Amino acid sequence: MNILIDAHVFDDKYQGTRTYIKGLYSELIAVAKDWNFFLVAYDIENLKKEFGLHKNITYIPLKSKNKFYRLLIGLPLIIKQNKIDYAHFQYICPPIKKCKFIITTHDILFEQKEFKAFFPYKYRVINGTLFKMSAKKADLLLTVSEYSRAKIAKLYNIDINTIYITPNAVVDLEHENEFDKVDLQLPDKYILYVSRVEPRKNHLILLKSFVELDLAKQGYKLVFIGNKDIPYPELEQYLINKAAVINDSVMWLHSISNKSLEAYYKNTELFVFPSFAEGFGIPPLEAIARKCKILCSKSTAMADFALPDSLVFDPNNIEELKQKIMFQLFTENIQLDVYSKILARYNWMKIAQDYYNLLEKHNNESK
Repeated sequence: MNILIDAHVFDDKYQGTRTYIKGLYSELIAVAKDWNFFLVAYDIENLKKEFGLHKNITYIPLKSKNKFYRLLIGLPLIIKQNKIDYAHFQYICPPIKKCKFIITTHDILFEQKEFKAFFPYKYRVINGTLFKMSAKKADLLLTVSEYSRAKIAKLYNIDINTIYITPNAVVDLEHENEFDKVDLQLPDKYILYVSRVEPRKNHLILLKSFVELDLAKQGYKLVFIGNKDIPYPELEQYLINKAAVINDSVMWLHSISNKSLEAYYKNTELFVFPSFAEGFGIPPLEAIARKCKILCSKSTAMADFALPDSLVFDPNNIEELKQKIMFQLFTENIQLDVYSKILARYNWMKIAQDYYNLLEKHNNESK
């Protein structure tokens, strides 16, 4: 079987879809040794660094980064020339169909009334049309959580039984080296949030909690890691109003190395993920894999993690968050038994094997 993977997301800034494609196909390529994988992007040298050289991988360069060229000309031509059986796209597929299409629609939060305000109007109009068209065109429609599956079925009027879940996961860190926090000049004590900065990600509730609990006077810093993505005026205004109080107790980092990110995870006193809405939510899993103390929003797809009540909170309830931050900071207990059960579910090897079985079944049934 010949499978094409549209990997153009590796040409640009980091996105969660990169983690998904790399995790899923790094394992599947090893499992399906008799299948041929065609990875397509503009910068194939970067792809080779990500996936390595294997007998069953062919790297094919796109001639342009332009999305119109990619969807209208580049990908259909590559599909035809290489006799592709299945082509896998994230969210949006070409309008011209030359083989069976696999589409992963990670989430459609912008289509939901309660979250529309978090997304620009132009984004909602354009992607609403393209995401729905692509989902309808899919021979095999995938998503990453039960929450997203139910929303796609309802809002796009698609039979839920034809939507399959291939969730995100994290890499096995059992044999990773420890990092020296002194060499990396990490704060002595800090609370961590990893996410791009935009209103939906709800940085403000964590910042307010940090200030109102007066944690800076107790020697803590608050570390935000992630690029600014969408304007967040409420957050900016709060930072201005509380500048004298916040002083140097809050750190904003972006575009840091994987080694530095790893160190920030492993040495934090507490990881907090207060997002209002997620199609999945990878950072809480990354924190769990590194045995961090965590607090996670229980909204939308994050409910799929099935964390105990002591580790979750309502992202609209600052008093609950403040109470649970204090409890977590001053308890030694990390619920490793809970972590183990979660990581057993969100494991790339297991997910890739399930995906392999699904593709085998679909291919046999469609002959």
